[in-house]
Amino acid sequence: MLQHTSGRLKAPQLAQEAARKLQPLRTPRAQPDSAMPTVITPKSLNDETPSRKIQKFAAQFNIGYPTELRLLRHQGADKFFVRVSLSNRHTFSTYHLKYFTAFEHPFTEKLLHFYRQQKESRPLWCYVHASSADSSRPVVRTTSERMVKAALFRALNAAGYDASGRSLDGSEKALQGTIRIAISEPKKVLQIEFGQLQDYLSQLLSNIVKRLHTFSKPSR
Repeated sequence: MLQHTSGRLKAPQLAQEAARKLQPLRTPRAQPDSAMPTVITPKSLNDETPSRKIQKFAAQFNIGYPTELRLLRHQGADKFFVRVSLSNRHTFSTYHLKYFTAFEHPFTEKLLHFYRQQKESRPLWCYVHASSADSSRPVVRTTSERMVKAALFRALNAAGYDASGRSLDGSEKALQGTIRIAISEPKKVLQIEFGQLQDYLSQLLSNIVKRLHTFSKPSR
């Protein structure tokens, strides 16, 4: 088009005509804030507030949060480097909270299925969590968790209960709720003799049984 008209237009007119035809397309107007899609910011990704879906699930199955756990009194934590906390209710694991936020993780549904099964089959929930404050390697923390959990289950057996809190005599007597053991120094825990650790947890179980003992069948 420019080639056909260039012969009849003077230089100033030719420049204006070219500018008009090469004018860029107009950009669409910005949408108001109400019409903009929700953007997940880095701050929201780090927010561990349970989503509405998780809150509804927790209410339906009567499952609490780790903040409900209360420290057992009269412990020798300075010698054995473990702290025991209890709740009469079942609670989520601290490790799983990061999967229960508004930014739903692929593991979320799998974990909810896990908790449904736990609720149906285990009156007593036990967690053992090792801290990384002593700069221990992951393999050390994992090994210390397994050691403490094994000692806890042995202590439960000695007290007349299985790992799920049910009585070994076949009665309806059971322990119902949550036990969480926090390991403050995994490296030092692995230096403790297993028998000594089991004996220590057996001593604590007398108080634990008083807090969590029930004769009724676990209910939702």
